[in-house]
Amino acid sequence: MKRSGFTLMEMLVALALFAMIGLISSQMLYQTADLSLTMVGRSEYMTDIHRAMSVLDRDMRQVVNRGIRDELGEFYDSLTIDDGRLLQFSRMGWLNPLDEDRGTVQRVEYSIEEGTLTRRYWHVMDRIQESVAVTQTVMQGQGMKFALIDSKGEELTTYPDPLDVEGLVPEIGDPEAIAGEGEEEARPIAVQLSFTLPAFGEFKKVWLIPNVPTIPEVEVGDPQDGTAP
Repeated sequence: MKRSGFTLMEMLVALALFAMIGLISSQMLYQTADLSLTMVGRSEYMTDIHRAMSVLDRDMRQVVNRGIRDELGEFYDSLTIDDGRLLQFSRMGWLNPLDEDRGTVQRVEYSIEEGTLTRRYWHVMDRIQESVAVTQTVMQGQGMKFALIDSKGEELTTYPDPLDVEGLVPEIGDPEAIAGEGEEEARPIAVQLSFTLPAFGEFKKVWLIPNVPTIPEVEVGDPQDGTAP
């Protein structure tokens, strides 16, 4: 009599093979989904970084030589940096499409606190105690630090230097003071931002500080000889 069907051993082997195929397929599907989510997350993260660099680039390219006074009446230079974590400067080109009652020069402050780069700006240049800053979160990163690069190629994390009263009145006959009288004072020529992105590495971005030309005065002529504008 001819036997038909499968034996118990054949059924167990077949079930084991199906189980192995199902396990391998599920692992591949999980890895593919996890990789897809990782790529989407990194893509969104890099998009945020590019957006942050665009904001910084727009500000840095329009630095202008215009100092301000803060809420207490203290004067601040047009460009200052404090311990590499607080950068302030004035920038022109602030668009005013709604024709608000303000100028087109803007005071901007970038601060680094706990891995977050924050941008602040004010609606007025010379502030009063009632002036309120508008705060924007720019980007997240590790090891973020600002620095100014001067004309001698040195990095400055604080600028301008604290007032040195003794240096203002050198001793009579001091050879070092006499030797330094003819030297040209180094000035900042670029702004540098260093930061580290997880899984990407360390980056440095440098912006050259623009040389804003002096606006010439308009010469007013004599209306009688026709030279007046």
